[in-house]
Amino acid sequence: MSSIKSKHFINDVSEYFEYDEVTLSLKLIKNIDYNNSNFNLTYYIDENKKLVLDSIEQLCQIKFPFIQNPSNKVLDQIFLRNKIAKELIINSVVKRKSESLKFEKTDEEHKSAINIAKSVVHDLNKFIYKHKINHSIANLLLANVQADVDFYGKIDLLLKSNDSWFLCLFKFSKTPYDDKYKYEARMLKKLIENNSDIRNLKVFIFNPLADIVIKELNVQK
Repeated sequence: MSSIKSKHFINDVSEYFEYDEVTLSLKLIKNIDYNNSNFNLTYYIDENKKLVLDSIEQLCQIKFPFIQNPSNKVLDQIFLRNKIAKELIINSVVKRKSESLKFEKTDEEHKSAINIAKSVVHDLNKFIYKHKINHSIANLLLANVQADVDFYGKIDLLLKSNDSWFLCLFKFSKTPYDDKYKYEARMLKKLIENNSDIRNLKVFIFNPLADIVIKELNVQK
């Protein structure tokens, strides 16, 4: 565990699971020690080593189903574009070696995703400079099994300055889904607070396709 994770007791479980593209679920790849703080998760793993918890993404789809019915082909193209764009953004964070992020593209095959990711990385650099960010943590996997609702979620990016924490959500839609984004952000915030000593978390959405490219969300109850 990185020093920043251990310092703030961030209960990241990403080392135990990997995403199975066939079953579209998380599968256990490393046994959880009985003395580990994540032992409770073993009760949510079936005989096929599949994690049988709802994801925040699944809960969002239940609460906010698609009103329109675009074709599967269109949806698949959008999901692929978004997936690649987010991977490029996170890759820039993970490979960060200086104060600013460096955008690295792998090929020219997915130009739309590349352009979106490049725009977000540019905005992230401005954000990092403005808020004097000194730590970044990407790709956290957290689970909530000690409350009224059991679920898990992926934290794409947490940023830290000397006195503040920032949760960054990446969205790529011209349509404003404010209620859905706030619901997702509240669930993510709950995950973080239940799995660390982080409090007073600020939430920002980065959406290069929206009128307001960087927007702070009020997720207080």
